[in-house]
Amino acid sequence: MMRLRVFRLLRFVNAVITTAQLCISLAPSITQPLNSKHSSLKQFSFCRNRWRPLLLNSAGTDEITTVAGAHIPGSRGEGYIVTKTYDIPLEGFPSLSNSFDPSDQERLHLDSLNVTLPAALMLLDPEKYPTQSRARKVIRQRAICLCRNSNSKFDELGKVIARVYPGDRIGYQQRVGNDYYSVQGTPYRLPAFDVPVIFEDDHMAIVNKPAGIVSYKNSDDNQGGGSRGGHGRDTLLSALPAVLKPSNIPTSDDNYPMKRPQPVHRLDRPTSGLVVVAKTRAATVHLSQQFEFRKAQKTYMAILNGSPQQTSEATEDGWNLIDHDLEEKSAITQWKVLQTVKSLHGNNGVLTLVELRPKTGRYHQLRRHLAWVCRAPIVGDATYDEDNLRLRKRGLFLCSNEIRIEHPYYNTASGREEWSQMKKDRLNLDEGCHLEEDEETGIVTLRVRIDLPKKFASFLRHEGARANKFLNETG
Repeated sequence: MMRLRVFRLLRFVNAVITTAQLCISLAPSITQPLNSKHSSLKQFSFCRNRWRPLLLNSAGTDEITTVAGAHIPGSRGEGYIVTKTYDIPLEGFPSLSNSFDPSDQERLHLDSLNVTLPAALMLLDPEKYPTQSRARKVIRQRAICLCRNSNSKFDELGKVIARVYPGDRIGYQQRVGNDYYSVQGTPYRLPAFDVPVIFEDDHMAIVNKPAGIVSYKNSDDNQGGGSRGGHGRDTLLSALPAVLKPSNIPTSDDNYPMKRPQPVHRLDRPTSGLVVVAKTRAATVHLSQQFEFRKAQKTYMAILNGSPQQTSEATEDGWNLIDHDLEEKSAITQWKVLQTVKSLHGNNGVLTLVELRPKTGRYHQLRRHLAWVCRAPIVGDATYDEDNLRLRKRGLFLCSNEIRIEHPYYNTASGREEWSQMKKDRLNLDEGCHLEEDEETGIVTLRVRIDLPKKFASFLRHEGARANKFLNETG
């Protein structure tokens, strides 16, 4: 009985498909007079609260229609426009056998009036989509949208399994903006996390990396992910072209804009804070050398589990020094206590907010120095504070909140003249950013400072309130 029902259902579906194909085959003869009559009319597309004329191609050919001067909204909402369109011919694809073997036609269920979206892209634009793999890749990048029923609205996002029919239109959409991807016309997905830009010009940028994000993939680093699999787009390196603007400097033998912005140093995955990014070839070399030769001055803030032990006498302003080799290499860190808070779960019943200034850049230097030398690991450090599990719920409390570096351009011969003009004008920099020239050396430095993540203050406040409440109740 079940087999009989299935057989009847299949016969019904087959009859429906046959009827639909017959109607489609008759459509050109019915609609041809209408199309020829109104082929010279202008249709309009609504975009950004104004009407703009859009010339639509209704010739029924497989020509590529490039939209110039008009903005067609894409299917991905605000910020995306269709920059190229393809019309599916009303007569379909009679020469289908020239591009697909009979086995492929049978496997994909292709005929002249019913093809898959990747197959249509191959047939309409073989130079850009020479293979189905290439077409599928662009579709998965969400760069293809569809317009059904011969209207001017692309309201359907293209999918690999989608099928197209005569009268449909295919659109190539890209994001409108001045970032690297938009200017280069590269389809991409916006990062799933925010990367605030603290400072940016044509030569460099400084961004605020969120905690939990890998700086870039590195097969030799457990924190960075492997070359196979790993973090994919969820890296700072892959997100930078979506948030930064391309450099507009002229190309020369000594300097040229980078195709993509390049971080010149890194932060561990659980660490948040400032990362310096180069946008030109000369800036990449200059900034990298500052970090290599320890000219860049970085400041971190951390909350420690317990009270740090002093290994040397503190200076008059409260700075302590850690000089402890790591992997038989010199490693030096300065630290100063800023605040002490009572805690029910902290070592010896306290938590300590400290300011850190690393003088060298060894692997996990701050985390290992504080845990091994000061006997006060950073709160949330699952690697060097394995005993205390109660303080891991909110991640690692380590943030790079200040950096001071020499500007890679204004200290060169060609940049001095521009800097002299900038000094006369008012520098409109965001709060926390300072471009200044040293009166003695004449070196132009950039100093950037950001506020700590809100979790620092809320965590100290919460732990202190709980401890005080418990002491009051038991006292």
